[in-house]
Amino acid sequence: MILQIVITFLLTVTPNDHDFKMSVCEITYVETQSRFEVKLYLFQDDLKEAIYGDPQASELKPEDVSSYISTKVKLTVDGQPMTLSLQEIKEKEDQAMVVFYSEKLNISLSPKMVITNQLLLEKFRQQTNMVYLLLPGRAKITQIMNGSKTEATL
Repeated sequence: MILQIVITFLLTVTPNDHDFKMSVCEITYVETQSRFEVKLYLFQDDLKEAIYGDPQASELKPEDVSSYISTKVKLTVDGQPMTLSLQEIKEKEDQAMVVFYSEKLNISLSPKMVITNQLLLEKFRQQTNMVYLLLPGRAKITQIMNGSKTEATL
């Protein structure tokens, strides 16, 4: 429910309106594929500012987005760092949804996970990064990250 509200907020706000700096990261273990799907929802102008230093940059190049996000978002499962591969970038109005997949991995019933999310913090001091973790058979886990908390162990 909260995720739907946050995503709806991100999809309805225009760049000139969003003094509140926020991103949403949804990490889901997809059992049928034995891998993690990582979806990131960001404002395009914030992402362009972080990558290119210009919120009005003409486009988000996949290689630049992948490189930037790969340095800011990390996922470790049972002590093994996951390599995330960019699958797609969807741009709708002022927002971007960026999707990554991890390599295949069979997880234990209660994996020990470390999630790092430092998105946009180098540009925006008041940035909030919401992280949702969805694992089979477990309730959704929510973490709120910011400049003082960039890592969570679950």
